[in-house]
Amino acid sequence: MPRQPHVVSRVARPTCKVSNTCTALYWACLTLAGLSSEQWRAIARAQAGGYMPVSTDLLLQARPVEGLVVLHTGYRNSPLVDADALVFMDGSQSNTAADVLSVSVGLREPHGYGQLRLGRFMLSTGAVRPVQIDGFSALARAPTHSTFEVFGGLPVVAAFGARAFDWVAGARIAQHVDEHVSLGASYLQRRDAGMLAGEELGSDLSFAPLPWLGINAIGSWDLVSRSLAEARVSSFSHSQAAQLELFASRRIAARLLPATSLFSVISDAPSSEAGASANWHAFPRLDLGSTLALEGLAHAWGYRAALRSTLRLSDLDGGELSLEATRRDLNDAGFTGAALRVDIPVTQSLRPHASIEVAAADHPRGRGALWPWARIGASYAFASEWLVAAAVGFRATPQYKSDLSALVRIAYNAQVLP
Repeated sequence: MPRQPHVVSRVARPTCKVSNTCTALYWACLTLAGLSSEQWRAIARAQAGGYMPVSTDLLLQARPVEGLVVLHTGYRNSPLVDADALVFMDGSQSNTAADVLSVSVGLREPHGYGQLRLGRFMLSTGAVRPVQIDGFSALARAPTHSTFEVFGGLPVVAAFGARAFDWVAGARIAQHVDEHVSLGASYLQRRDAGMLAGEELGSDLSFAPLPWLGINAIGSWDLVSRSLAEARVSSFSHSQAAQLELFASRRIAARLLPATSLFSVISDAPSSEAGASANWHAFPRLDLGSTLALEGLAHAWGYRAALRSTLRLSDLDGGELSLEATRRDLNDAGFTGAALRVDIPVTQSLRPHASIEVAAADHPRGRGALWPWARIGASYAFASEWLVAAAVGFRATPQYKSDLSALVRIAYNAQVLP
Protein backbone atom coordinates (compact mmCIF):
# COMPACT_ATOMS: atom_id res chain seq x y z
CA MET A 1 0.00 0.00 0.00
CA PRO A 2 1.48 3.43 -0.89
CA ARG A 3 2.68 5.60 1.92
CA GLN A 4 0.23 8.27 2.95
CA PRO A 5 2.53 11.32 2.42
CA HIS A 6 2.88 10.19 -1.18
CA VAL A 7 -0.91 10.24 -1.53
CA VAL A 8 -1.16 13.73 -0.06
CA SER A 9 1.37 15.13 -2.50
CA ARG A 10 -0.55 13.74 -5.47
CA VAL A 11 -3.92 15.22 -4.57
CA ALA A 12 -2.79 18.65 -3.43
CA ARG A 13 -2.27 20.27 -6.83
CA PRO A 14 -5.75 20.21 -8.45
CA THR A 15 -7.35 22.06 -5.54
CA CYS A 16 -6.07 25.42 -6.78
CA LYS A 17 -7.80 24.94 -10.14
CA VAL A 18 -11.05 24.13 -8.38
CA SER A 19 -10.72 27.17 -6.14
CA ASN A 20 -10.11 29.41 -9.15
CA THR A 21 -13.14 27.95 -10.95
CA CYS A 22 -15.37 28.49 -7.93
CA THR A 23 -14.13 32.05 -7.56
CA ALA A 24 -14.80 32.82 -11.22
CA LEU A 25 -18.33 31.40 -11.06
CA TYR A 26 -18.93 33.19 -7.77
CA TRP A 27 -18.17 36.67 -9.12
CA ALA A 28 -19.89 35.91 -12.45
CA CYS A 29 -23.13 35.25 -10.55
CA LEU A 30 -22.80 38.49 -8.65
CA THR A 31 -22.35 40.37 -11.91
CA LEU A 32 -25.41 38.72 -13.45
CA ALA A 33 -27.41 39.76 -10.41
CA GLY A 34 -26.69 43.40 -11.25
CA LEU A 35 -24.80 44.20 -8.06
CA SER A 36 -21.16 45.06 -7.69
CA SER A 37 -18.85 43.02 -5.50
CA GLU A 38 -18.73 45.80 -2.91
CA GLN A 39 -22.54 45.94 -2.71
CA TRP A 40 -22.73 42.20 -2.17
CA ARG A 41 -20.01 42.36 0.47
CA ALA A 42 -22.01 45.03 2.30
CA ILE A 43 -25.20 42.95 2.17
CA ALA A 44 -23.38 39.83 3.31
CA ARG A 45 -21.69 41.58 6.25
CA ALA A 46 -24.95 43.17 7.36
CA GLN A 47 -26.97 39.95 7.25
CA ALA A 48 -24.34 37.37 8.14
CA GLY A 49 -22.47 39.16 10.91
CA GLY A 50 -19.59 40.03 8.59
CA TYR A 51 -18.26 36.50 8.09
CA MET A 52 -18.68 33.69 5.61
CA PRO A 53 -18.25 30.08 6.82
CA VAL A 54 -15.97 28.03 4.58
CA SER A 55 -15.53 24.28 4.97
CA THR A 56 -13.18 22.01 3.05
CA ASP A 57 -12.88 18.23 3.19
CA LEU A 58 -10.05 16.15 1.74
CA LEU A 59 -10.62 12.39 1.56
CA LEU A 60 -7.67 10.18 0.63
CA GLN A 61 -7.77 6.46 -0.10
CA ALA A 62 -4.89 4.13 -0.83
CA ARG A 63 -5.36 1.08 -3.12
CA PRO A 64 -5.38 2.49 -5.65
CA VAL A 65 -4.24 6.05 -4.94
CA GLU A 66 -7.51 7.99 -4.86
CA GLY A 67 -8.71 11.22 -3.35
CA LEU A 68 -11.77 13.40 -3.00
CA VAL A 69 -11.83 17.15 -2.30
CA VAL A 70 -15.06 18.74 -1.02
CA LEU A 71 -15.42 22.52 -0.76
CA HIS A 72 -18.52 24.32 0.48
CA THR A 73 -19.10 27.97 1.34
CA GLY A 74 -22.20 29.86 2.38
CA TYR A 75 -23.31 32.89 4.35
CA ARG A 76 -24.65 31.97 7.77
CA ASN A 77 -28.01 33.15 9.13
CA SER A 78 -29.36 34.52 5.81
CA PRO A 79 -27.62 32.70 2.93
CA LEU A 80 -27.29 34.78 -0.23
CA VAL A 81 -24.47 33.05 -2.06
CA ASP A 82 -22.92 29.63 -1.73
CA ALA A 83 -20.34 27.71 -3.71
CA ASP A 84 -19.38 24.06 -3.65
CA ALA A 85 -16.92 21.80 -5.42
CA LEU A 86 -16.37 18.05 -5.44
CA VAL A 87 -13.23 16.75 -7.16
CA PHE A 88 -12.18 13.12 -7.56
CA MET A 89 -8.51 12.28 -8.06
CA ASP A 90 -6.86 9.07 -9.17
CA GLY A 91 -3.13 8.60 -9.33
CA SER A 92 -0.40 6.06 -9.90
CA GLN A 93 3.39 6.15 -10.06
CA SER A 94 3.25 7.28 -13.71
CA ASN A 95 0.08 9.33 -13.95
CA THR A 96 -2.15 11.60 -11.87
CA ALA A 97 -5.61 12.66 -13.02
CA ALA A 98 -8.44 14.68 -11.51
CA ASP A 99 -12.09 14.91 -12.52
CA VAL A 100 -14.57 17.53 -11.32
CA LEU A 101 -17.75 15.84 -10.13
CA SER A 102 -19.42 19.12 -9.23
CA VAL A 103 -18.53 22.81 -9.05
CA SER A 104 -21.34 25.34 -8.82
CA VAL A 105 -22.44 28.65 -7.38
CA GLY A 106 -25.91 29.41 -6.04
CA LEU A 107 -27.67 32.75 -5.64
CA ARG A 108 -30.72 33.25 -3.43
CA GLU A 109 -33.14 36.19 -3.34
CA PRO A 110 -33.05 37.59 0.23
CA HIS A 111 -36.84 37.31 0.66
CA GLY A 112 -37.06 33.75 -0.65
CA TYR A 113 -38.75 34.57 -3.96
CA GLY A 114 -36.21 32.73 -6.08
CA GLN A 115 -32.85 31.08 -6.45
CA LEU A 116 -30.37 30.31 -9.22
CA ARG A 117 -27.60 27.72 -9.51
CA LEU A 118 -24.92 27.70 -12.20
CA GLY A 119 -22.15 25.22 -12.94
CA ARG A 120 -21.83 21.45 -12.72
CA PHE A 121 -24.19 19.83 -10.23
CA MET A 122 -26.60 16.98 -9.61
CA LEU A 123 -30.19 17.98 -10.31
CA SER A 124 -33.10 16.24 -8.62
CA THR A 125 -36.54 17.81 -8.65
CA GLY A 126 -39.97 16.31 -8.12
CA ALA A 127 -40.46 12.94 -9.83
CA VAL A 128 -37.81 13.57 -12.50
CA ARG A 129 -34.84 11.26 -12.38
CA PRO A 130 -31.59 12.74 -10.98
CA VAL A 131 -29.29 14.05 -13.71
CA GLN A 132 -25.77 15.48 -13.57
CA ILE A 133 -25.46 18.51 -15.85
CA ASP A 134 -23.26 21.42 -16.80
CA GLY A 135 -25.89 24.12 -16.87
CA PHE A 136 -28.35 26.04 -14.73
CA SER A 137 -31.40 25.66 -12.53
CA ALA A 138 -33.69 28.64 -11.81
CA LEU A 139 -36.59 28.56 -9.35
CA ALA A 140 -39.20 31.25 -8.68
CA ARG A 141 -41.78 31.40 -5.88
CA ALA A 142 -45.06 33.34 -6.12
CA PRO A 143 -47.11 34.82 -3.27
CA THR A 144 -49.85 32.29 -4.19
CA HIS A 145 -47.58 29.50 -2.83
CA SER A 146 -46.72 28.37 -6.35
CA THR A 147 -43.23 27.48 -7.52
CA PHE A 148 -41.88 27.23 -11.05
CA GLU A 149 -38.49 25.77 -11.91
CA VAL A 150 -36.67 25.47 -15.23
CA PHE A 151 -33.34 23.80 -15.83
CA GLY A 152 -31.12 22.93 -18.75
CA GLY A 153 -27.59 22.12 -19.77
CA LEU A 154 -25.26 19.48 -21.13
CA PRO A 155 -25.05 15.96 -19.67
CA VAL A 156 -21.80 15.50 -17.80
CA VAL A 157 -19.06 13.52 -19.52
CA ALA A 158 -15.98 12.30 -17.65
CA ALA A 159 -12.96 14.63 -17.78
CA PHE A 160 -14.96 17.34 -19.59
CA GLY A 161 -15.17 15.16 -22.69
CA ALA A 162 -16.60 16.34 -26.01
CA ARG A 163 -20.38 16.43 -26.47
CA ALA A 164 -22.05 16.74 -29.86
CA PHE A 165 -25.54 18.21 -29.60
CA ASP A 166 -26.18 16.56 -26.23
CA TRP A 167 -28.47 18.44 -23.89
CA VAL A 168 -30.97 18.07 -21.07
CA ALA A 169 -33.89 20.43 -20.42
CA GLY A 170 -36.98 20.37 -18.29
CA ALA A 171 -39.26 22.16 -15.87
CA ARG A 172 -41.38 21.62 -12.78
CA ILE A 173 -44.41 23.46 -11.46
CA ALA A 174 -45.77 22.95 -7.96
CA GLN A 175 -48.60 24.30 -5.85
CA HIS A 176 -48.97 24.28 -2.07
CA VAL A 177 -52.72 24.13 -1.47
CA ASP A 178 -52.31 24.72 2.26
CA GLU A 179 -49.90 23.67 4.96
CA HIS A 180 -50.79 20.02 4.46
CA VAL A 181 -50.99 19.45 0.68
CA SER A 182 -48.42 19.95 -2.09
CA LEU A 183 -48.80 18.93 -5.73
CA GLY A 184 -46.18 18.99 -8.48
CA ALA A 185 -45.70 18.10 -12.13
CA SER A 186 -42.35 17.83 -13.92
CA TYR A 187 -41.02 17.24 -17.43
CA LEU A 188 -37.59 16.15 -18.69
CA GLN A 189 -36.18 15.69 -22.21
CA ARG A 190 -32.73 14.42 -23.05
CA ARG A 191 -30.98 14.50 -26.43
CA ASP A 192 -27.94 12.48 -27.51
CA ALA A 193 -26.22 13.73 -30.66
CA GLY A 194 -29.45 15.51 -31.49
CA MET A 195 -31.51 12.30 -31.20
CA LEU A 196 -34.20 11.82 -28.59
CA ALA A 197 -32.64 9.75 -25.78
CA GLY A 198 -35.34 10.17 -23.15
CA GLU A 199 -38.56 12.00 -22.44
CA GLU A 200 -40.34 11.76 -19.13
CA LEU A 201 -43.40 13.24 -17.44
CA GLY A 202 -43.75 12.97 -13.67
CA SER A 203 -45.96 14.00 -10.80
CA ASP A 204 -45.47 14.15 -7.05
CA LEU A 205 -47.78 14.51 -4.05
CA SER A 206 -47.18 15.32 -0.39
CA PHE A 207 -50.14 15.07 1.96
CA ALA A 208 -50.32 15.42 5.76
CA PRO A 209 -53.98 15.01 6.76
CA LEU A 210 -53.16 14.65 10.48
CA PRO A 211 -50.31 15.93 12.66
CA TRP A 212 -49.06 12.37 13.11
CA LEU A 213 -49.63 11.10 9.56
CA GLY A 214 -47.91 11.91 6.26
CA ILE A 215 -48.24 10.49 2.75
CA ASN A 216 -45.79 10.93 -0.12
CA ALA A 217 -46.11 9.62 -3.67
CA ILE A 218 -44.33 10.07 -6.99
CA GLY A 219 -44.89 8.63 -10.44
CA SER A 220 -43.11 9.01 -13.77
CA TRP A 221 -44.27 8.08 -17.26
CA ASP A 222 -41.83 7.31 -20.07
CA LEU A 223 -43.08 9.15 -23.15
CA VAL A 224 -40.73 7.23 -25.46
CA SER A 225 -42.10 3.77 -24.64
CA ARG A 226 -45.44 5.20 -23.47
CA SER A 227 -45.42 3.16 -20.29
CA LEU A 228 -44.76 3.48 -16.56
CA ALA A 229 -41.16 4.08 -15.55
CA GLU A 230 -41.44 4.38 -11.76
CA ALA A 231 -44.03 4.69 -9.02
CA ARG A 232 -43.48 5.04 -5.29
CA VAL A 233 -45.79 5.67 -2.36
CA SER A 234 -45.10 5.79 1.36
CA SER A 235 -47.14 6.52 4.46
CA PHE A 236 -45.44 7.68 7.67
CA SER A 237 -47.03 7.84 11.11
CA HIS A 238 -45.36 8.63 14.40
CA SER A 239 -45.84 9.26 18.08
CA GLN A 240 -43.41 10.33 20.79
CA ALA A 241 -42.14 6.76 21.24
CA ALA A 242 -42.80 4.95 17.94
CA GLN A 243 -42.63 5.40 14.17
CA LEU A 244 -44.22 3.30 11.43
CA GLU A 245 -43.71 3.53 7.67
CA LEU A 246 -45.62 1.63 4.98
CA PHE A 247 -44.08 1.72 1.51
CA ALA A 248 -44.52 0.29 -1.98
CA SER A 249 -42.69 0.85 -5.25
CA ARG A 250 -42.44 -0.42 -8.81
CA ARG A 251 -39.55 0.47 -11.11
CA ILE A 252 -38.43 -0.50 -14.60
CA ALA A 253 -34.75 0.38 -14.75
CA ALA A 254 -34.51 0.20 -18.55
CA ARG A 255 -37.01 3.07 -18.84
CA LEU A 256 -35.00 5.22 -16.42
CA LEU A 257 -31.92 5.03 -18.67
CA PRO A 258 -31.40 6.99 -21.89
CA ALA A 259 -32.94 5.23 -24.87
CA THR A 260 -29.52 5.27 -26.56
CA SER A 261 -27.89 3.38 -23.65
CA LEU A 262 -26.81 -0.21 -24.28
CA PHE A 263 -28.18 -1.27 -20.89
CA SER A 264 -31.69 -0.11 -21.81
CA VAL A 265 -32.05 -2.98 -24.33
CA ILE A 266 -30.61 -5.75 -22.16
CA SER A 267 -33.65 -6.21 -19.94
CA ASP A 268 -36.84 -4.42 -19.02
CA ALA A 269 -37.62 -6.64 -16.01
CA PRO A 270 -39.60 -4.64 -13.44
CA SER A 271 -38.66 -4.62 -9.76
CA SER A 272 -41.30 -4.26 -7.06
CA GLU A 273 -41.27 -3.83 -3.30
CA ALA A 274 -43.90 -3.49 -0.58
CA GLY A 275 -43.47 -3.59 3.15
CA ALA A 276 -43.23 -1.83 6.48
CA SER A 277 -40.53 -0.38 8.71
CA ALA A 278 -40.98 0.37 12.42
CA ASN A 279 -38.86 2.07 15.09
CA TRP A 280 -39.55 2.10 18.82
CA HIS A 281 -37.92 4.31 21.45
CA ALA A 282 -38.06 1.56 24.07
CA PHE A 283 -35.95 3.17 26.80
CA PRO A 284 -34.26 6.58 27.22
CA ARG A 285 -31.09 5.28 25.54
CA LEU A 286 -32.35 2.24 23.62
CA ASP A 287 -34.02 2.23 20.19
CA LEU A 288 -35.39 -0.90 18.50
CA GLY A 289 -36.39 -1.23 14.85
CA SER A 290 -37.43 -3.73 12.21
CA THR A 291 -38.17 -3.94 8.48
CA LEU A 292 -40.18 -6.51 6.58
CA ALA A 293 -40.73 -6.25 2.82
CA LEU A 294 -41.87 -8.38 -0.08
CA GLU A 295 -39.61 -8.02 -3.14
CA GLY A 296 -40.10 -9.00 -6.74
CA LEU A 297 -37.83 -9.07 -9.79
CA ALA A 298 -39.47 -10.01 -13.10
CA HIS A 299 -41.44 -13.15 -12.22
CA ALA A 300 -39.41 -14.08 -9.12
CA TRP A 301 -40.50 -13.13 -5.60
CA GLY A 302 -38.71 -13.02 -2.29
CA TYR A 303 -38.49 -11.07 0.93
CA ARG A 304 -36.23 -8.83 3.01
CA ALA A 305 -36.26 -8.71 6.82
CA ALA A 306 -34.10 -6.84 9.32
CA LEU A 307 -33.90 -6.26 13.09
CA ARG A 308 -32.00 -3.29 14.54
CA SER A 309 -31.05 -2.02 17.99
CA THR A 310 -29.10 1.08 19.03
CA LEU A 311 -27.84 1.71 22.55
CA ARG A 312 -26.65 5.25 23.28
CA LEU A 313 -23.83 5.13 25.79
CA SER A 314 -24.11 8.77 26.84
CA ASP A 315 -26.46 11.72 26.43
CA LEU A 316 -23.56 14.15 26.14
CA ASP A 317 -20.93 12.85 23.68
CA GLY A 318 -23.09 10.77 21.35
CA GLY A 319 -21.32 7.42 21.79
CA GLU A 320 -23.39 4.41 20.75
CA LEU A 321 -23.45 0.67 20.18
CA SER A 322 -25.63 -0.71 17.36
CA LEU A 323 -26.47 -4.23 16.19
CA GLU A 324 -28.36 -5.26 13.05
CA ALA A 325 -29.37 -8.63 11.61
CA THR A 326 -30.59 -9.03 8.03
CA ARG A 327 -32.15 -11.82 6.00
CA ARG A 328 -32.80 -11.56 2.27
CA ASP A 329 -33.99 -14.15 -0.24
CA LEU A 330 -34.71 -13.32 -3.87
CA ASN A 331 -34.26 -15.31 -7.05
CA ASP A 332 -31.91 -17.97 -5.62
CA ALA A 333 -29.54 -15.32 -4.19
CA GLY A 334 -30.42 -15.37 -0.50
CA PHE A 335 -28.08 -14.48 2.33
CA THR A 336 -28.06 -13.87 6.09
CA GLY A 337 -25.99 -11.07 7.58
CA ALA A 338 -25.17 -9.34 10.85
CA ALA A 339 -23.41 -6.06 11.67
CA LEU A 340 -21.98 -4.61 14.88
CA ARG A 341 -20.90 -0.97 15.14
CA VAL A 342 -19.22 0.80 18.06
CA ASP A 343 -18.55 4.52 18.54
CA ILE A 344 -17.00 5.41 21.90
CA PRO A 345 -15.58 8.94 22.40
CA VAL A 346 -12.47 8.89 24.58
CA THR A 347 -12.19 12.65 24.99
CA GLN A 348 -14.00 15.65 23.55
CA SER A 349 -11.53 15.69 20.65
CA LEU A 350 -10.67 12.00 20.15
CA ARG A 351 -13.35 9.63 18.87
CA PRO A 352 -12.48 6.01 17.93
CA HIS A 353 -14.97 3.82 16.07
CA ALA A 354 -15.14 0.27 14.71
CA SER A 355 -17.53 -2.05 12.93
CA ILE A 356 -17.71 -5.64 11.72
CA GLU A 357 -20.13 -7.25 9.29
CA VAL A 358 -20.55 -10.87 8.22
CA ALA A 359 -22.71 -12.26 5.40
CA ALA A 360 -23.39 -15.94 4.72
CA ALA A 361 -24.81 -16.88 1.31
CA ASP A 362 -27.31 -19.70 0.91
CA HIS A 363 -25.48 -20.84 -2.24
CA PRO A 364 -21.79 -19.77 -2.06
CA ARG A 365 -20.95 -21.42 -5.41
CA GLY A 366 -17.35 -21.85 -4.38
CA ARG A 367 -16.87 -18.20 -3.45
CA GLY A 368 -16.41 -18.74 0.30
CA ALA A 369 -18.86 -19.66 3.05
CA LEU A 370 -18.60 -16.30 4.85
CA TRP A 371 -17.96 -12.80 3.54
CA PRO A 372 -16.62 -10.62 6.41
CA TRP A 373 -15.99 -6.89 6.44
CA ALA A 374 -14.27 -5.04 9.28
CA ARG A 375 -13.25 -1.43 9.84
CA ILE A 376 -11.43 0.39 12.61
CA GLY A 377 -10.61 4.08 12.76
CA ALA A 378 -10.64 7.30 14.74
CA SER A 379 -11.19 11.03 14.34
CA TYR A 380 -9.40 13.86 16.12
CA ALA A 381 -10.47 17.52 16.23
CA PHE A 382 -7.95 20.19 17.12
CA ALA A 383 -7.52 23.96 16.99
CA SER A 384 -11.34 24.31 16.62
CA GLU A 385 -11.06 24.39 12.79
CA TRP A 386 -9.29 21.14 11.88
CA LEU A 387 -10.53 17.56 11.86
CA VAL A 388 -8.41 14.54 10.95
CA ALA A 389 -9.93 11.08 10.60
CA ALA A 390 -8.44 7.79 9.42
CA ALA A 391 -9.72 4.25 9.01
CA VAL A 392 -8.46 0.87 7.86
CA GLY A 393 -10.81 -1.71 6.39
CA PHE A 394 -10.58 -5.38 5.51
CA ARG A 395 -13.09 -7.45 3.56
CA ALA A 396 -13.64 -10.69 1.65
CA THR A 397 -16.15 -10.66 -1.21
CA PRO A 398 -17.36 -13.03 -3.94
CA GLN A 399 -14.80 -11.34 -6.22
CA TYR A 400 -11.82 -11.05 -3.81
CA LYS A 401 -10.52 -13.47 -1.20
CA SER A 402 -9.00 -10.56 0.71
CA ASP A 403 -8.97 -6.80 0.28
CA LEU A 404 -7.26 -4.20 2.47
CA SER A 405 -7.81 -0.44 2.10
CA ALA A 406 -7.20 2.75 4.07
CA LEU A 407 -8.98 6.11 4.11
CA VAL A 408 -7.88 9.48 5.48
CA ARG A 409 -10.06 12.56 5.85
CA ILE A 410 -8.75 16.09 6.50
CA ALA A 411 -11.37 18.79 7.07
CA TYR A 412 -11.03 22.51 7.68
CA ASN A 413 -13.84 24.87 8.73
CA ALA A 414 -13.34 28.60 9.25
CA GLN A 415 -15.10 31.98 9.20
CA VAL A 416 -13.60 34.37 6.67
CA LEU A 417 -14.45 37.84 5.48
CA PRO A 418 -16.28 37.85 2.11
